[in-house]
Amino acid sequence: MDLGIAGKVALVFGGSKGIGLGCAHEFAREGCRVVIAARTQATIDAAVAEVQATGGQAIGVSADCTTKDGIGRAVQAATDAFAPPDILIFNVDSGPKGSFLEVDDDIFAAANTNNVMAFRWAVQAVYPYMQSRQWGRILTIGTNSVKAPHRKLPRAAQNTYRVGALALSKTLSAELGPFGITVNTLGTGAIATPQFKEVFTRIAEKHGQSYDEHIAERTSQYPIPRMGTPEDMAAAAAFLCSDRAGFITGQVLVVDGGNLEVLQ
Repeated sequence: MDLGIAGKVALVFGGSKGIGLGCAHEFAREGCRVVIAARTQATIDAAVAEVQATGGQAIGVSADCTTKDGIGRAVQAATDAFAPPDILIFNVDSGPKGSFLEVDDDIFAAANTNNVMAFRWAVQAVYPYMQSRQWGRILTIGTNSVKAPHRKLPRAAQNTYRVGALALSKTLSAELGPFGITVNTLGTGAIATPQFKEVFTRIAEKHGQSYDEHIAERTSQYPIPRMGTPEDMAAAAAFLCSDRAGFITGQVLVVDGGNLEVLQ
């Protein structure tokens, strides 16, 4: 299937590892010119080399994309190297974790900054270019907790502000739709990334299990009984950011192997 995005500029926040790196590879395979934005130069360089080694066009920029300055730096790097972004993948850390009784106001404020304010700043930075072309794709790599907030994981601030980001995304979809810009969210389930393994290794240890034992037990209950991969997420991301998905906006697509037990 031709997704119609060859030659587009795809800016991927958090593109140096995990789901972001999966997206960088996928968009490069579709013929996009890819800009990988992350904080650590060494992982950025490695990611760019990976994409280029498979024939893709890619550059990297060191930028903290939870800050307004960092977002501006990433957008400028894309513009200088290729052109202003046609596609934005908003994939940033959701902030410090903890239960409601454990966290303080600063942690709630950080979650607001990372999930809502940074998303606002990112859209502000790319929207004028997309409007001028009458074409754009904005996609947040979110979580399935926007459908069913985490109970087993201590995520009080994330449960709150991920939903806030989703409300902003839905609002933006209506405001930007007339200019050919779609705004959607991917809801992640259990995806095999370095960050997931780090978190669930600690959880497994508390249960007296190895990571592999814990994951085998966990995924055995899924309709599709396996962990998801960054490639699973990236395939969905590429479709939602394609020409073929031009009539899909303001939506959440959950990629979790059917694990979430909700109807909507």
